[in-house]
Amino acid sequence: MRDITELKPFWMVYGLGTRGPTVLHNTEHSALREAERLAEVSPGTTFVVLEATEAVRVRRFDRFSLRNAPCPPGTRIPRADDSDDIPF
Repeated sequence: MRDITELKPFWMVYGLGTRGPTVLHNTEHSALREAERLAEVSPGTTFVVLEATEAVRVRRFDRFSLRNAPCPPGTRIPRADDSDDIPF
């Protein structure tokens, strides 16, 4: 799945009373053509074009590995030596 910040406007076609839409259209015109095509092969079903207007996401954690993180010169804290008699 693309990151939310990379999303562009898109449209989907939904047949009322059918399962949800699955195809994202890059243009409204493309979605309208698909709605017409689907209406022809499914007489009696109403197809609507849906436009995505907002995107929402919950972020609980950002995880970052410090093992390979770049460290500017002179900012790295030296680690304690195992032989320094400190118990932790």
